[in-house]
Amino acid sequence: MAQLRPVYFPSPTSSSANSLFNSIYLFPHASHSLPSLSLSSSKSSFLSLRRHSHHLRPIFCSGSVLKAENPTLQSDTEQLSLTRLVAQNIPWTSTADEIRALFEKHGRVIDVELSMHNKTRNRGLAFVEMGSPGEAAEALNKLEAREFEGRILKLNYARPMKMKNPPPVQPKLPLAYNLFVANLSFEARAKDLREFFSTGGSEVVSAEVIFHDNPRRSSGYGFVSFATKKEAEAALSSYQGKEFMGRAIRVARSKRFVKEMNSQPEDTSEELIPNSV
Repeated sequence: MAQLRPVYFPSPTSSSANSLFNSIYLFPHASHSLPSLSLSSSKSSFLSLRRHSHHLRPIFCSGSVLKAENPTLQSDTEQLSLTRLVAQNIPWTSTADEIRALFEKHGRVIDVELSMHNKTRNRGLAFVEMGSPGEAAEALNKLEAREFEGRILKLNYARPMKMKNPPPVQPKLPLAYNLFVANLSFEARAKDLREFFSTGGSEVVSAEVIFHDNPRRSSGYGFVSFATKKEAEAALSSYQGKEFMGRAIRVARSKRFVKEMNSQPEDTSEELIPNSV
């Protein structure tokens, strides 16, 4: 935005003022030499000459048109719904059905929500969703300041009901069917256990041998998981008592026969106790 700059002209009673006046008004297209005077082109110039003044008067020239514009005020409140009404000062004992019946006289009622203080008493506040803006306006005009069961209703448009975002869908983890294997050789490792149970053509999802700490040594039992119940049931019967690394193993369903693939290792303190060597 250009600044307003004062340009001073002498009083038109002086000879220099008359010359300037004639130059500007009588001969606007003539070329005149005006010492120490320059007028910038502008969309709007405001010239003020006081003919009867003996003093210099400022004339303001603007390089652009000044516009007074009020900034748009952003409201802190949300835009009101055209179909949702809020009814205040309703009787504390009113039910949703009673409020629905009252508003249905003026249009379709989609939903009624009471603000409850406890199970039997509301807070004197109800939200009513009407079927259309016209029906909401009709109910507002007819019920505003109307007496209802001894109370004067106060109605207004309400903010739209906030939609609750559904919780994110958690991907379902694949299931595994878990068998407990006891009486393992102390030399057996998870790789050995997986290879042994894979010989029957079944898909072994995971295999684990449980170890003690301090000192670290095998506990003599472990777990084998299969992708399907059918494969687990088949392994339970076909591998029962089968010799593995010099020992006849015992196979049973785990306490958690069906489990998610990424679940934490289960508590095996009450599982079948393996035979000692």
